[in-house]
Amino acid sequence: MKILLAVDGSEASIAAAEEAARTPWPEGSVVRIVSVTDIPFPTQQWAMPMPTSSFEEWERIFEERSVENTAQAMARFGEIAGAQTEMTAKTLKGDPKIAILDEAEHWGADLIIVGTHSYNALERLWLGSVSRAVASNAKCSVEIARRPKVQGAGGKAMRILLAVDGSEFGAAAVEEVANRPWPPGSEVHVISVIHLPFEPGPEVWALPESYYFKLEKAERERAESAINLAIARLRESDAARETPLTLTSEDIVGRAAETIIETAKKWGADLVALGSHGRRGFTRFLLGSVSHAVASHAPCSVEIVRKPILQEEKK
Repeated sequence: MKILLAVDGSEASIAAAEEAARTPWPEGSVVRIVSVTDIPFPTQQWAMPMPTSSFEEWERIFEERSVENTAQAMARFGEIAGAQTEMTAKTLKGDPKIAILDEAEHWGADLIIVGTHSYNALERLWLGSVSRAVASNAKCSVEIARRPKVQGAGGKAMRILLAVDGSEFGAAAVEEVANRPWPPGSEVHVISVIHLPFEPGPEVWALPESYYFKLEKAERERAESAINLAIARLRESDAARETPLTLTSEDIVGRAAETIIETAKKWGADLVALGSHGRRGFTRFLLGSVSHAVASHAPCSVEIVRKPILQEEKK
């Protein structure tokens, strides 16, 4: 597995490095730590063009800072993970929102990990962020890392909240969780949210009342089936583990994003894993997204799992 860890020297990126170091990756995985030199271009100084020598000095300072950021993250990663995961490093130039995505695509990353600066809702909407841009446009899975307030049992076992919906995208999230070598004592809580159809009002006369009961029945059956399939796959994956995962599940009536976030808070999740339906960029901004809402507001790290794109699908 190829994991691209993007850092910028901030507390948020150190939290991302710690998260990557704590996470057990499949054997043979490689973590590439990258820092982007994002150079402002002060082309004028006191209404006069900046001398070339001054700009070169300006550029050198920012490049050195990028190297320092990478070295800091490597040191922190090594302190926690030791030599159990292969690690490389690289510095990039340009706009972080573009450079990280380009590097992930060229390197063939399976997962990008970025920290979040936890802007409030209004700031996030207007200022944007690297983590939001990466989550919106990456072609691979993305983890938005947050430093947990409380570590799992013994600081090692993890609590993974897995949200499923019966779709192929939800199935991809199940596969991702099933294929990870989680530490002994880890728990996976599988949930599926039941979104009930609206109640028929007096103005809705064309459809019989039984129509809504059938919709509700189908929705509950979908949630139950999604959970059963996920539990079966996770139990199957236990055959390769020294200690089986502790598995629990529930279906919950509510709105998907709000329910996932509230469950993560109440259950004390270390990580939320859920699938992405693949909308990207401005389309996603307009339509909204459960995965984006959860990534923005969950109290813990969130992994947005994307179904791998096959070569024939790319054409």
